[in-house]
Amino acid sequence: MRERRKNFRVEWNSPGKIYDCNGRFTRLCIVSNFSNGGAKIVCLGHRKVPDEFFLRISPRGRAHRCHVTWRAKDGLGVEFIDGGSHTKTKLGRRQKSLSSAMV
Repeated sequence: MRERRKNFRVEWNSPGKIYDCNGRFTRLCIVSNFSNGGAKIVCLGHRKVPDEFFLRISPRGRAHRCHVTWRAKDGLGVEFIDGGSHTKTKLGRRQKSLSSAMV
């Protein structure tokens, strides 16, 4: 089978956090794998995850703005749409810059 991905994927299987577009924490998830361009996410109630949200892959890493590209019964796929944004969004109780260093 031919690989169609643009970026190399890293198997991860670690906890992540999903925040709505206003920076409010909404749910925990498992980041199954990720690349420079996107990620596969597994979480309970993933069908209720909005089409756009912020994803924090690691506790001290930056939050990625995401757009859902596909949904399946076992999870969803997202594309990172950060685009070099310098906007700041409140995530949980701390202020985090979306333009800080990559994970």
